[in-house]
Amino acid sequence: MAKAGNWAFAMGVAILMLSSGLVGYWMAPGGDDSSAMDPYYQVSTYGRLSQGHYEGVMTLDRLLEHGDFGIGTVEGIDGEMIILDGRAYRAGTDLVPKEVPSGTMIPFAMVTRFSTDAISVMADIDDYDELKDLYGGMADRPRPCVAVAVMLEAEFDSITIRSVPGQEVPYPPLVDVIAEQSTLVLHNVQGTLVGFIMSSGLGEINLAGFHLHFLSDDLSYGGHVLEVSFGQGRMYTDEMTSMTLVQL
Repeated sequence: MAKAGNWAFAMGVAILMLSSGLVGYWMAPGGDDSSAMDPYYQVSTYGRLSQGHYEGVMTLDRLLEHGDFGIGTVEGIDGEMIILDGRAYRAGTDLVPKEVPSGTMIPFAMVTRFSTDAISVMADIDDYDELKDLYGGMADRPRPCVAVAVMLEAEFDSITIRSVPGQEVPYPPLVDVIAEQSTLVLHNVQGTLVGFIMSSGLGEINLAGFHLHFLSDDLSYGGHVLEVSFGQGRMYTDEMTSMTLVQL
């Protein structure tokens, strides 16, 4: 049973932090019923992940009760996780996605039940910086959201992806794990970018802007996106003004 908690504020919205098992729920100003129907659901915080908290706190099958779309990692930060159409894949240091067993423990994840609010046809994106400049602030305008889920389909002229090796207790901080990352550059590959644009002002809960993973259409490649370019693409977005944050 959760004990009495305290109130914090982000984006001008009250957040309830319970002292026994962190559970928060809040809605951005101006949120409506349609955008709250499929809330953004996050397990743990980026702050805890960056400090080396890679112990699993929730099974995958329980996580999938809250969303069919998203990204994350598995216990021991053993690779990059991509969730698309209700199926979860883990890409290890070989950058090859494999389906994740339902009982796998999850230390960090970002999910939602994806429902398209808008479609953007995109052209001539030269690099990730251009994509960020054009769309990275979507969660803060024209009205505040907690997050915007992003599914971007394209034939990528070039995409650079990475994954990280699994860790053992005592877990090192995230910066040390990333120093051991494996990267792969792909050319002329059809696939989907899966992830979120996060709002600013969330503090250690999560970083503002894009968080994207990649899954190729033939399921041959997957990982965390470092760089990307494409000539034509179609981006489906789902705005979320409500959020549930869980730390068991």
